[in-house]
Amino acid sequence: MKEEIKDKLRQHAGKILLGGTGALLALSVVTLGASLLSDGPAASDTQADAVVHKLESNLGNAQAKLATQHTALLAQLPGMDIERVNRDRATGRSLLLSLTDSSASTRTVKEQQVLLDARYGFLDHKSRVLTEFVPEWMTATGATKGAGTTYTLADLDIDVSRVQGLNYSYTGVARLDPVRVGPDQNSAAKSEFVVFTYATSQVGTVTSLDAYRASGKTRDALAAASGEQPSPKPTG
Repeated sequence: MKEEIKDKLRQHAGKILLGGTGALLALSVVTLGASLLSDGPAASDTQADAVVHKLESNLGNAQAKLATQHTALLAQLPGMDIERVNRDRATGRSLLLSLTDSSASTRTVKEQQVLLDARYGFLDHKSRVLTEFVPEWMTATGATKGAGTTYTLADLDIDVSRVQGLNYSYTGVARLDPVRVGPDQNSAAKSEFVVFTYATSQVGTVTSLDAYRASGKTRDALAAASGEQPSPKPTG
């Protein structure tokens, strides 16, 4: 998000300069105008000329100051392809949905691992997505006993974490809310949080992916931060 803000600042830097100058000029007009009016309607032409001269002087100083700030701002903004970032974020969202959709699957853990391994060439037998995330996610959401809890994506934040040459890296945090609880799960199913990281090449191809299901303690902290109401404890 920080880089996106910087990119938008770059695009609108000229407007910022013009707007800032106008704001300072308007302030000068109000201040000096009030001073002039305080002398009543008999203010002389000499006073009016003095006001105009003062306004011109203030405007010149304001423009010079803002121009310096404008130059410094542009010098601090790195080159960032915001269109690519938006495309990469869409890619990350699709990856997340594909991984977490396994909670409602009737496939076994091994079948799910084989499916993902065949679909994504950047995963291999050492990938923690396959060896850690998939088994833990399917177990926690009840999918190992048949179709488990179905989740909907409630919130997603993906930020650029690193730019190295033509390779971009991202970190995402997703909140998934239960919409249908599996038959072997109690009705007090809570929201789940998934933290994931991935990298892309210049052409948008994903080169790496890691995903982690938030622990219970982390989940509760994230839920509290997002304003989630605590789920009722099962009775009986």
